[in-house]
Formats: sequence, structure tokens, C-alpha cells
Amino acid sequence: MTISRIGNNLPQEQATTSVQPWYPASMLGWRHPRKVAYIHRHPQLQDQCLYFWNHQENIPEPTTAQDLIFLLEDIYVETRGEFKAHKLVMDVDLGLDGRIRLICGFNTTCATTLLSALCALSPVLVTSPLALRLRPGSSHGVVMPALFIDNEWVDGRPMARDEKGNALPPIDLLTEVQSLLRQALSVEVLPHQIRNLKQGSPRKHRASTHGED
Repeated sequence: MTISRIGNNLPQEQATTSVQPWYPASMLGWRHPRKVAYIHRHPQLQDQCLYFWNHQENIPEPTTAQDLIFLLEDIYVETRGEFKAHKLVMDVDLGLDGRIRLICGFNTTCATTLLSALCALSPVLVTSPLALRLRPGSSHGVVMPALFIDNEWVDGRPMARDEKGNALPPIDLLTEVQSLLRQALSVEVLPHQIRNLKQGSPRKHRASTHGED
């Protein structure tokens, strides 16, 4: 299966309607196989919001592209790092380039916005190729994600509201997205839940602490 990516060099009016073929993983900056990428405004980076961690040099390494298309395989919250921070984790399939784990802070604008947009999808769409665009927000440290839905980029902020018009908390949004994904995959439990059952305890991860909030 070949997944596509949005071309970074397209003009703004074309970028919202054109999809170009997915290129080798080097387009995202891989020099060797990567398993994890972080969505975060790291202090050492400028406008890049998606990066890998270079463990040898102990520095963030931004991806070449900040837009990508993937299949969502699993989504969950995890406690990571020495500060026991809650992270939103997405296990995704990049097609010919294999699988990767995308991680961002859970109680963040990025997570809430992304989850809100996913909640607006049908079960069929949530398991279809998803185009994700990441851009720095106007506020310090904020990442603004957007999904390409119905021929336009949707950031999800105005979508998920309660009866009083208040934004839903991320845990409620996550529960809804997980329900959609289970329905789409025709399963009762998602892969992370199977792992937790085998381990006999909630998932915790001993991750390096390099500011992935």
C-alpha cells in the first residue's frame, strides 16, 4: 500500500487540493530507521513542530517535512518520562515507509485540536489515509495541527463542544476517537489495550526527558 503526502512546496491555493506521491522516508529526514517522532515546539528549533530525537548528540532533529499522510492504527494516552507527563500517542502506518509512533503532550492545544478533528470523522474516514499538517501557533510553545477533510484543512477547534458550548476535555475526546476506531476496525479492544492486558498493568513508558510536551 502506498500512502501519499502533501507537497510542502505547493502554493497555498494548490496545497489544499493537491496530493503528490509519497516519497522515501528521507523526505522526513530519516538517516536510519526511526520509530518515534515528537510533535512539539522544542526551544532549540524555530518553526519546526515535528522532530526526532538524536540520542547520540542529545538534540532534537527536525523532520524535513511538517506534513504527512498516514493510516491511524491506535491512539491512547501514556505516562512518559521522569516527570510522569501524560502524552497523546498515535501509532500510525506510513505505507511504504513503515510504522511510526507520533507523540505530543496530552493536555495541550495540539492534542485537543487534533482529537476534536478526529471526532468529526466517520468510522470509515478515521481509518482512511489522513493528511496531517503541523504549524507553529501564535502563542509561545503552541503547535496547531490540521486534518485535510472535505477538501479543506480543518483544525478542529470549533467542533467538539458540550451542551453549554464549552470545549470538551481531551480525555472525553480521546474516548470518542477510540470508540470510532474500534468500530471501524470491528474490534472490541485496540492494540494498546491488548498490550496492557498482557502486561497486567496500565501502560507506562520509560522515555527520555527532552521536552516533548
